[in-house]
Amino acid sequence: MKIVIIEDERDLGVLMRNFLVRQLNIREPEAAIKVAGSLNEGIACITEIMPDWIFIDNNLPDGKGIGEIQRIKSIYPDKKVYIVTMSAMTNLRDEAFKNGADYFLDKPISFVEVRNIFSQHRGEA
Repeated sequence: MKIVIIEDERDLGVLMRNFLVRQLNIREPEAAIKVAGSLNEGIACITEIMPDWIFIDNNLPDGKGIGEIQRIKSIYPDKKVYIVTMSAMTNLRDEAFKNGADYFLDKPISFVEVRNIFSQHRGEA
C-alpha cells in the first residue's frame, strides 16, 4: 500500500505518517508513505509513487485541495485511488464529496476515524 499525505502543517503530516506506518504495518515507510507540504509537492509525490490513498488538506499554500481532486484522480485514470480530504471547515464536506472525495476528516484529526476508514477496506490493499 502506498500513501501520499498533502498537509502544510508539517508536524501533523509526520504524525499521520507515523500513525499509518504502525497501524498498517508498513515495512518500508520511506518508499510507501510520502508527506508533502504543498499541492505542487503532493502532485510530484503522487506521480512518483502512484499511491492507493491520498490524504489532502484543503488550505494549502499554493491552492485548495478540494478543488484539485479531479486533477489528482486524472493522473492515473485507470487506478482506484481513495482520496481523504481534511479540513477544520466542516461546511466543505459536501463540496469535497461533489468533487470526488471518498472521505472527509474533520480537523483536528481523530486517529480513531483514520483507523475506521482503513478498517472498511481490509483486504483491498
